[in-house]
Amino acid sequence: MKIGIVGISGSGKTTIFNALTGSVAEVSAYQKGKKDPNLAVVRVPDRRLDILSSMYRPKKTTYARVQYVDIGGTVSAREGMESSMDELLKLLHPVDALVHVVRNFDRSGESPKPQKDLEALESELILTDLIILEKKIERLEKEITKAGKGSPEELELLKKAGEILERGEALRGYPNIAQSPMLKGYAFLSAKPCIVVLNTGDDVELGTTELQISDAIVLVELKGRLEMELAQLSPEEAELFREEMGLEEPATFRLIKESYQLLGLISLFTVGTDEVRAWPIRQDTPAPRAAGAIHSDMEKGFIRAEVVSYDDLIACGNHSAAQKAGKVRLEGKNYLVQDGDIVDIRFNV
Repeated sequence: MKIGIVGISGSGKTTIFNALTGSVAEVSAYQKGKKDPNLAVVRVPDRRLDILSSMYRPKKTTYARVQYVDIGGTVSAREGMESSMDELLKLLHPVDALVHVVRNFDRSGESPKPQKDLEALESELILTDLIILEKKIERLEKEITKAGKGSPEELELLKKAGEILERGEALRGYPNIAQSPMLKGYAFLSAKPCIVVLNTGDDVELGTTELQISDAIVLVELKGRLEMELAQLSPEEAELFREEMGLEEPATFRLIKESYQLLGLISLFTVGTDEVRAWPIRQDTPAPRAAGAIHSDMEKGFIRAEVVSYDDLIACGNHSAAQKAGKVRLEGKNYLVQDGDIVDIRFNV
């Protein structure tokens, strides 16, 4: 799963990328002529996995992971920006979600205008989608009327999407359209799930800046430069600094967890002395398909899944006690795996 980091120029996109990943990537590397964006895979913090690992003491502990892509430049469909926009779209269309970084710190003597910057980029995403959509509608209408090809249902859905965009609204606020399988291939930018990161300066108190966002957007505020510096320290040094500042964990942990949830992902766990592992799956995934996330043979030969919830296991103390308490159960093909389920797949190929 891939998440693109976007924002107005100077908002601190690469700072947030470095804070998330512990990298030392160059600021605006893409804008300096580098054709490949900065990217890194980040593990998803999960206290439950830490506790399971302490219980089973495995040789290996494997966390769920997400990938972040630091996309330099500013999305703009304005006249004169076509060539750079084409390059950006090639990078943005494949991502599953967006992290929109908004500046909330002074830069070169310029005071921050977070609300204005937020609305400016959102408008560009909407305008970009509208330009693409109008071309698609025109082409599809010709196919239907002249060649008798194309889908009238798809055309109707595109027109409804166009009405939303014309009103200056993002498609993500309309899940029945944004998530329609018929429009999935268009990869509209304003349809992608979005987290807004309010990148606050060191001299600004967290929680004091008002920002109006739609209900379809998640807001996370953090001090990007401070978090980047902490991420680049050794774990021991970073922990010492956080203790001094009264911080229990990196602020970026919340952003990573929110990213994971934004993608519609949950974690199932497998446990043992060899490995304790979190497996990312979609919400409402049937047991056989969830088994396939572990290994394709498990899905093909799925018989049953032995399941105990994380909460029940911890409450009982161990697996044997959970069995005696009737908390370990066998589930069939129609069972929808829940977040935190500890699963042992029974299969035969």
